Amino acid sequence: MVKEIYNPYEKYGIKRVINAAAVATIVGGSISPPEVFRAMEDASKSFVYIPEVQAWAGKVIAEITGAEAGFPTAGSCHGILLAAAACMMKGTELEKYDPLEKETWTSIAQKLPMHSEGLKTEFIVQKCDRNVYDHSVECAGGRFVEVGTANGTTEQDLDEAFNPQKTAAYYVTLRTDYRPLPLKTVIKIAHKHNVPIIVDAATENPPKKSFRRFIDMGVDLVILSGGKEVHGPNNSGILAGRKGLIKLAHLQAYPFHGVGRPGKMSRETIVGFVTALKLYVAHDEEAVFKARVAKAKWISEQLNKIPNVKTEIFYETTIEENEPTIPLVALKIDEKAFGMTGKDLSDKLMTSNPKIYAPYESRFLGPNSAGTLDFYNGKVTINPRSMLEGDESIVVEKVKEILSARKIQPIKQR
Repeated sequence: MVKEIYNPYEKYGIKRVINAAAVATIVGGSISPPEVFRAMEDASKSFVYIPEVQAWAGKVIAEITGAEAGFPTAGSCHGILLAAAACMMKGTELEKYDPLEKETWTSIAQKLPMHSEGLKTEFIVQKCDRNVYDHSVECAGGRFVEVGTANGTTEQDLDEAFNPQKTAAYYVTLRTDYRPLPLKTVIKIAHKHNVPIIVDAATENPPKKSFRRFIDMGVDLVILSGGKEVHGPNNSGILAGRKGLIKLAHLQAYPFHGVGRPGKMSRETIVGFVTALKLYVAHDEEAVFKARVAKAKWISEQLNKIPNVKTEIFYETTIEENEPTIPLVALKIDEKAFGMTGKDLSDKLMTSNPKIYAPYESRFLGPNSAGTLDFYNGKVTINPRSMLEGDESIVVEKVKEILSARKIQPIKQR
């Protein structure tokens, strides 16, 4: 018998979603531990000067990441926006101000995004390294200079793209469809020209060591998620790096009136995020990994019992070391036998009750996980990472139900 799981949204007429994808924002990110909500409730019982709470959170971030300074952000995209704004304001009179003093710098901060004349606004990026999230740089007023081709970049490409009058920073997203130049190479070229490098590492937890790895490599600003593996509020994130750049980001952020003003984090959210961050760095990472592997193996074994269905387990891995971090189940059906495609199966899972979010031909992991993008062709991905206890049984039963309803019966010969 499949265990029935509480749906707090039923009273609103909304289906529960089984998150078989990842810590995906579209279904709410992750579920925070009870301690996080207790800390948020406690923080709600008084007012406080928000910049001081941000500065306190920044010190915790700096300690955990090994950076000179840190700043809590309203998600990773907000972190990218603030990082870009900080790099564009580097060397301007905004550097003279202190975010813990009375706000008197608004007119300077509001040069971004539309009045950036005289500022360095270009961000050098590898063409093979683009994705939808780097639009946040343009929202801040930045402009991308693409180098190389969709298949790769050379060191010469990056070096020749630098313009001392226009280049604000180099920008890297770590998880892409094609492997760009190694991060160490981009850092070397950026620092050769004495400009910062921004790294979007929002998907790089686990492992916990990712918190310090990028700073240790010499990255000037790194963005990490607070609402994914950290299990903080979904609208939380981390910006860590050079002290001067973090200060410029703070001066552009909420509660001030720069380009980052729309990214509000309530006092409760900041306190909840810091609580989650401390819990995360203290948790038993190996035990969590083993539990996820066991759940993935069980799902794989159960689905493999279905005729004309084949599954295999693969792993999301770290970018540099290629270490396994997240186990996933790849499911492929015999489309002729069932008269439906893998995409049909994925779509039908999202219309069931509860809805099951299991992506079709998911490429968000990048080729590092399987060696080739062909690996994903025709397959549905089932990720046990964010499943509640009992969700795995529901997923297996729903897949069986959908496929049995669509199985094509062989034509009897007369």
